[in-house]
Amino acid sequence: MKVLVIGRSTRNLACSAKRAGYTVFALDQFGDIDMLKCADESRIFGEVTDGELYELAESFGDVDAVVLGAGFEKQDFKNILNNPREIINVMGDKLNIAAKFKSMGIPHPETAPMDRVSGLTFPLMVKPIRGAGGILNIIVKNDDELELFMERNDTRDFMAQEFVTGIPCSASLIGNGDEAVVLALNEQLIGVPWLTRMPFAYCGNITPFHSGFDNEMTGYATQIAEEFGLVGSNGVDFIMTEDGPVVIEVNARFQGSMDTVELATGINIFQSHVQSFEGILPEPLAPSCFAARSIVFADRKMVIDNRISGILENCMEKGRAADVPRPGSVIAPDDPVATLVETGKTRDDVFGRIKKSSCYVKNLT
Repeated sequence: MKVLVIGRSTRNLACSAKRAGYTVFALDQFGDIDMLKCADESRIFGEVTDGELYELAESFGDVDAVVLGAGFEKQDFKNILNNPREIINVMGDKLNIAAKFKSMGIPHPETAPMDRVSGLTFPLMVKPIRGAGGILNIIVKNDDELELFMERNDTRDFMAQEFVTGIPCSASLIGNGDEAVVLALNEQLIGVPWLTRMPFAYCGNITPFHSGFDNEMTGYATQIAEEFGLVGSNGVDFIMTEDGPVVIEVNARFQGSMDTVELATGINIFQSHVQSFEGILPEPLAPSCFAARSIVFADRKMVIDNRISGILENCMEKGRAADVPRPGSVIAPDDPVATLVETGKTRDDVFGRIKKSSCYVKNLT
């Protein structure tokens, strides 16, 4: 079966698909070394029109399926294996989905558009209504900070939520439109200072995540997936508070936790995703280990030289790095440099390992 994966970074999709035995074509904006190794054929693209993107896709010839990564879910191709566009639109609107969660009895922060925040309690998390990654999220602590934000930004694109304190975490699931199976619960690494300068940027995760509320997380994630008819690989983001999980948002697409879920459980996410469109759901497997993933971000503009690329490629060959940039790659400030991966017997074990390796790579930059 020939599959075409399209995204800003397709390495995790391409490599998972290759491990599952597919012939893999990739359209990718980074062209990382491991993506190039996994894909049978690939094209690297920059800023392109929709027409140019379709021409690039057609250059691979006929394919059996197209799988779209983050940021490209609304492209129109034949044989797409993604959530329908109408579902993506609904799940991507964090403002409207908040009201739906409330009607479903799902814990969710009090939310309002920027012109109706007077009923909310500070501090507030101000974030784009659409989009993911947390890069543009900011905390607003009082009326003065709120007024300053509103003076400096087009607030029509933003919303406010009452800030919830706790541990960021997520549920990774596979749905078939009627039912859903949660494959793993994950701790999220958000705004970790030894990985990024951005206070709310997603920069990795640890699988599995254990709390006293595993059943509640699984139940809410399943309820959401079945209510909205989610298909394929999807994720639900939570904050774990002292009183239990609070749903933050839904990612109706492949998630960054894909690496650690596969490592911890042995489940091939891409294969499970494809089979879900035939109505087949995987059997959940208990994690056999802990797995950690970190994304090291650049603090400054940098050019990847042969030494840095070589060190990262050596780590990649040992299964400890991914998304390895080619020599000559230009990394802008606050863009990702590489992904690091570790496995171990305990959460503390993998956290210590990933911090050590991440700090080593960070010092190289």
